Amino acid sequence: MPTLLIRYGEIGLKSPSVRRRFEQQLVRDIRTRHAQANTPCIISQARGRLFVDSDDWRRSCEILSRTFGVVSFSPTTQAPSDLPSLTEAVLEFSGPVMFKNATFAVRPRRSGNHTYTSQDMAEKLGEALLQRFSHLNIRVALDDPDLEISVEVRDSVAYMFTSVLPGPGGMPLSTQGKVLSVVDSERGLASTWLMMKRGCSVLGMTHDPSLMQPLDAWYPNLNSISPEEDIFEAARKNECIGIALELSLEEIGRKGATKGDLPVFYPLVGMSEEETKGLIVRIRT
Repeated sequence: MPTLLIRYGEIGLKSPSVRRRFEQQLVRDIRTRHAQANTPCIISQARGRLFVDSDDWRRSCEILSRTFGVVSFSPTTQAPSDLPSLTEAVLEFSGPVMFKNATFAVRPRRSGNHTYTSQDMAEKLGEALLQRFSHLNIRVALDDPDLEISVEVRDSVAYMFTSVLPGPGGMPLSTQGKVLSVVDSERGLASTWLMMKRGCSVLGMTHDPSLMQPLDAWYPNLNSISPEEDIFEAARKNECIGIALELSLEEIGRKGATKGDLPVFYPLVGMSEEETKGLIVRIRT
């Protein structure tokens, strides 16, 4: 079974104490989502990376693609990190994916102390690949190759992969405050999703709970309440620190900004209509 190598972005920019807290929350989210999917997993950590092993790695990929805080992930094959063993492992790993007249690039990355540099690794592995698959007439192309063979070395283990799959990015859920998100239409899906991406816990306010159903894949057990006349009072009553609205910049200019004693967020204000529609499609997919 492949080990899934997980990358995160903004979390790594935080101070050490905040970073640890956010990493722990991301680990909890991944573990909880796997438990809800009846897919037990083992999660291990290294600086800047998480690793997930499960009995159903494809299901794990589906989960990670909808877990906020995950920037990208890759199904990997492991190998020893000493260069001779790694070279043989890369040759074996590359055999099934190499094809005639292919252009390729080796993308090396190292963490820890080793007797070789990343450049040494790229040159050694590239040379070995050219020799092993010379009958296929392959060649190196660092810009826009047909095939990228990535090798990430971490201490005594190397992780080999050819694909980088996207996650939603952002911050792990519940690392920020709780907001009341008003969902009057499909646009509310997009504004609510963007608040989730910023790490907010969300309580929906909608006249039609079915409008929020597509968000269940991103935020299991998402709760909602019926509309109330005073949204600020509703927010305070439900311990929310702010309100998110689905208005565009044009609508704000036409109707005016909503004012009250809590912060009001307009997540869609910087997006075009086409971008908003594209995000809605992504949420529903």
